[in-house]
Amino acid sequence: MKKILIISLVLLILTGCKTPNYGADKEVTGASEIPSGTEFITYNGYVVEVTEDNMLRIKVPKRGEVIQKGITVNEEGIVKVALASVKLPTDDLPLSQETNEALKNLLLNKEVTLDSLEETAASAKDSPLNEIQGYIHLKDSKASIQEVLIENGLAIVDKSTPFTKSNMSQLENLQAAAQNNSIGVWAIDGFVNLSNSIGGQFTNIVDVNEEEIKSIIEDIKTKGLDLEKLITK
Repeated sequence: MKKILIISLVLLILTGCKTPNYGADKEVTGASEIPSGTEFITYNGYVVEVTEDNMLRIKVPKRGEVIQKGITVNEEGIVKVALASVKLPTDDLPLSQETNEALKNLLLNKEVTLDSLEETAASAKDSPLNEIQGYIHLKDSKASIQEVLIENGLAIVDKSTPFTKSNMSQLENLQAAAQNNSIGVWAIDGFVNLSNSIGGQFTNIVDVNEEEIKSIIEDIKTKGLDLEKLITK
């Protein structure tokens, strides 16, 4: 199932994305240390929106039960969620639009299980953004969306916010493999700076052209497994 999700994401990227023009990029600043070993609260819902900055709005069917668990839910039963432990390229950075389109194709109007981080759920009540952080799983899948993104080089590990040790360990192993194979963001020389101990930073890359992006996406596809062999049950 995990491999099915990975290959599905790759195909969605290739079939639904337009190649953007890239200009000057915003500088990404560092962040402070955070605690590890955070616990999480698990519940189900379906994704009603994926924003341009990769935020998720998830509709929960049992609003009262979720509120009792300490989660901030609006009157429509919507929870605002950020993907925990990963950093995605945004704004005008290379692969930003491809990654966002892939998230929309993969998650929009789909049933998911959300492991929301307990620490962020508590702090969301006092935040004007009312957002929590969590690990997202498609229905009946053990692989998180974070794992899919990291393994395909469409995100990097982020330790600047709360995380669980088990999830972080898995993501770091997948990132090491993606980096060694020069997949996705790792195919762009100097795009990721790993000098920060709490995770990498995307650097200001302005000389990546459309043909290079197309080549990177094709490379992700060719390094995957045969989809037809994976979708049989």
